[in-house]
Amino acid sequence: MPVRVRHSIAALIAKIAWKMNHKRRNIVLINLQHCFPDKTDQERITLGKKHFQCMARSMLDQGQIWFLSKQSITRQVIVTGWENIEQTRSEGKNIILNAIHNPALDLGGIVISTRAATVGFYKKASSPALEKWMIRGRTRFGGRLIERSEGLRPAIRALREGSILYTLSDEDHGPNHSVYAPFFNRPKATLPIVGRLAKAANAKVLPIATWYDSTREKYIVRVFPPIQGLPSGNPETDALLLNQSMEQLIEIEPAEFMWTMKLFKTQPDGKNIYT
Repeated sequence: MPVRVRHSIAALIAKIAWKMNHKRRNIVLINLQHCFPDKTDQERITLGKKHFQCMARSMLDQGQIWFLSKQSITRQVIVTGWENIEQTRSEGKNIILNAIHNPALDLGGIVISTRAATVGFYKKASSPALEKWMIRGRTRFGGRLIERSEGLRPAIRALREGSILYTLSDEDHGPNHSVYAPFFNRPKATLPIVGRLAKAANAKVLPIATWYDSTREKYIVRVFPPIQGLPSGNPETDALLLNQSMEQLIEIEPAEFMWTMKLFKTQPDGKNIYT
């Protein structure tokens, strides 16, 4: 299906979803209210609608990406900032790519795996067939996956062997697995795992984002310079540095962040802001 036709269909799906999916629309608007209090209600609604368009477009595009050849995928994607990976390697450091939660997140990981040995975490799916399909799509160019229940040791070993770890830190996994750090000036439960992995594996943490460029009609996978001061040896400081890094990337392409997540689900006072 031609790109423009596919994206026209995505725009229609997004409009319907915004109108019908009250639950996700409410989560998006609450997140935007807390993260961008200076925006007007209409500006937040406009941003939310753009995000739904990004979600729908990515959903249709990635339906093809799971099955396209390596050559076809690389033609649709522009990778920038690879020199940051090369520079980090030249300093004798291993590499953790901390991905911002974009709708095209999986595409970024797949593209990196066409250029270097990679490893990442995954969560078991409720459907064995779905899990098999997901693993195949993410590993068909040589990338490896570690099921979360296996713990950190396989990831540390892979990093020490030279693989690039492609991971996330922006999901809320509850108070027992997180520390609190400001995210757009609001406490957010943040996983401290990235800092621990970096310290154990002599690695630097480089932010990475995957966005769509509508002008060039291509996806952009952008690797940023290492986060300075990470790992710090302090979980709260590491979490703060990770959240600040995410904020900077979100400001570049705000509609491309996964606002449908309950970013502030776990709060120090136990309140649920999404009710």
